[in-house]
Amino acid sequence: MDVDSEIVLRLADPAARASVLTADALLAIGTVAYDLDPALVTEPVTAVFDRFDLAVPLDPRVSAMAQFRRTGEPVPWEVAASWDTGQAPPVAADAVWTGAVVVRTAVLDGTIVDVTARQSGVDDPVALDATVAMGTPGADPPPAPVPLPVLVAFVAAAADTSPRDLLRATPAARLGAARYAVADAPPGAPERRFDRLVCWVVPATAFDDPGWPGARTGVPPEQRRSDRLGAARSWLAGQGVAVITTTEPT
Repeated sequence: MDVDSEIVLRLADPAARASVLTADALLAIGTVAYDLDPALVTEPVTAVFDRFDLAVPLDPRVSAMAQFRRTGEPVPWEVAASWDTGQAPPVAADAVWTGAVVVRTAVLDGTIVDVTARQSGVDDPVALDATVAMGTPGADPPPAPVPLPVLVAFVAAAADTSPRDLLRATPAARLGAARYAVADAPPGAPERRFDRLVCWVVPATAFDDPGWPGARTGVPPEQRRSDRLGAARSWLAGQGVAVITTTEPT
């Protein structure tokens, strides 16, 4: 079986999906969708799958609008129509997920319970000595889980798929997700960056290719792979694209 088909099957199977959408992968998706600092996430990220559709096609319907104006009439007539092309629409995304990533973010370790201040000297009323008393570390309640709604269109690819082909597949995948409704973020959630994401799912070995920039010299191959992945994620995030990697089938 080819690698991209194997990835799609793992995404399709609820029991196998976690092998692709790991906690690290979900965090990578969440940090593209929201202004979320990974360093503040205290526990592994989990997911809620409200809907998970496979082989999502483009809309087969075509719409058109025309305006007609008679001589001397100030307001034109508008005519709109839509029709089915009668052709099988191409697949836009390998899968579309609507649901949420569930995160728990850190809180301050301790609570300010008392603040006192005193004047340092009679002749210097501006200079003050302040004392801050903190509560017992760990006394704060554990962070509550926060579900952050996401809408993700997946593009699965083999390790030898060119970045150019992935970039070309991205707009179609985004269009495939366009007809899905986007849930509102809860109050107090981080700022949302993108309503709809495209997520590339590729084998980790794809970033062994030295054509991907970002690798440091003089480090082990595994570190160079990680460097390239990190660099790709940084510039693709600005395009609303998340990148997650999987192990290739044995």
